[in-house]
Amino acid sequence: MTKQENILAHYGPLSYEEIGFLLNRMTAFVDKQGMKITVKKKVYSAMVESLENIYKHQDIISSNSEYQPRFSLFLDDKEFSLFASNSLLIHKINPLKEKLNKVNSLNKEGLKDLYKLTILSGNVSPKGGAGLGIINIAKVSENKINFKFENINNEFSYFTINVTILHNSVI
Repeated sequence: MTKQENILAHYGPLSYEEIGFLLNRMTAFVDKQGMKITVKKKVYSAMVESLENIYKHQDIISSNSEYQPRFSLFLDDKEFSLFASNSLLIHKINPLKEKLNKVNSLNKEGLKDLYKLTILSGNVSPKGGAGLGIINIAKVSENKINFKFENINNEFSYFTINVTILHNSVI
């Protein structure tokens, strides 16, 4: 088994400044490692979507600080592993699960078609999402999005995604 190195970690509320800081740290790390620009772009894009999803769509649990937003980026000899978690109202689970399962069922061409269809449909939520972030994460990672929901109480769940992006080490 290959050893994973924790490249980035964040726990707690997110701001756009913090998102920018995390993205800059990842970019500097990838540049220092001499990895291909395509790898950097893929990781950057997946991070932007994941962090913005946390920022825009988390449901705050005022009585419990244990389930704060969480973001981690790991690296081993073959891939980056991105983990993003946030609290979510239970009634949002089924629609989100349906989107994730739909995206995971599609190949590269199917993802392109779904992306176009989603843009053209104009079904944007009040928070600005149309599900494009999830589609984009699947497109750039070229892998399935692993996810889980952990029940917190009868109102909230803790949602985690795990995305892997292969890298071919140096240029």
